[in-house]
Amino acid sequence: MAALMTPGTGAPPAPGDFSGEGSQGLPDPSPEPKQLPELIRMKRDGGRLSEADIRGFVAAVVNGSAQGAQIGAMLMAIRLRGMDLEETSVLTQALAQSGQQLEWPEAWRQQLVDKHSTGGVGDKVSLVLAPALAACGTRCQ
Repeated sequence: MAALMTPGTGAPPAPGDFSGEGSQGLPDPSPEPKQLPELIRMKRDGGRLSEADIRGFVAAVVNGSAQGAQIGAMLMAIRLRGMDLEETSVLTQALAQSGQQLEWPEAWRQQLVDKHSTGGVGDKVSLVLAPALAACGTRCQ
């Protein structure tokens, strides 16, 4: 049985040393990004998307390189197969970071309030909430 040796030294590798050649080393940490059809197939077949996969999909949507049919197919695959908590978290972060982000002045940090709509038509909360928060000394944006 041949002993493994560290290349160029003639000495055995140190424990945890994966710098050797061949199949003993770790995989390349930054593999080639997957193309959208491959990502769609993977999710359609019940696979799990990596952070790089999800960020690549969002980037393709944002930069316009994804076709409408590809976007629809990916969303359908996600809807039918679901996403685990980590996939959902990464997708949420990637979507939030894909758009324009506002930076508020430091002086506003303790006073600024951002009230998002609940999504329904006829939201009656904003109409009374804004003056109430202004009376408390906050600035509504």
